[in-house]
Amino acid sequence: MSYITNNLTITLDGITWWVNAKASGLVVNAIKAMINQVNAMISHHSKVHLLRFDLRMSQYTHDNKIITIFNRRLHRWLIRQYQVKSDRIGYIWCREMEKATQQHYHCVLMIDGHKVRHPIKVLEKIREIWKDLGGSEYTPKNCYYNLHRDNYESRQKAIWRISYLAKARGKGCKPSQTKNYSTSRIKKAQKV
Repeated sequence: MSYITNNLTITLDGITWWVNAKASGLVVNAIKAMINQVNAMISHHSKVHLLRFDLRMSQYTHDNKIITIFNRRLHRWLIRQYQVKSDRIGYIWCREMEKATQQHYHCVLMIDGHKVRHPIKVLEKIREIWKDLGGSEYTPKNCYYNLHRDNYESRQKAIWRISYLAKARGKGCKPSQTKNYSTSRIKKAQKV
């Protein structure tokens, strides 16, 4: 059973972040993992480009293999296109299903902000890959953030936005062995 919080802040590593817990509360493990990945990315790059988008499915699946295939293809393209290291591509996704008969995915991509400053090319590739996999993509307004290591406010805005992915509502409509969310596993740099 996941622990749900309705607190409007969460403190990690001595830093307090405002989070969007109003909708249905937040899954604590998920929001902590998400914030940790943002902080891990910013420990390696003084600038991080964070992009938020949704992937819609045409039919229900019992597992998340489709999102694994999508990420693998997108990451290969990012490595070739921007010459980034494979272990420096951050991601977050969550699986949700409420009223529709199939799940959808809310996603976040994080990449070196010195190499990517605007999402147009990346969004085009996301649409292309997801369409090839039989889905449709939706990009919310103001979908990207350029984070700066020494600017708490730039990270705070992005963390508020991505905290929506950790909401409790819409989770759990899946087999017990299927995950509700996943993140990259980037470790923080030793010295910042």
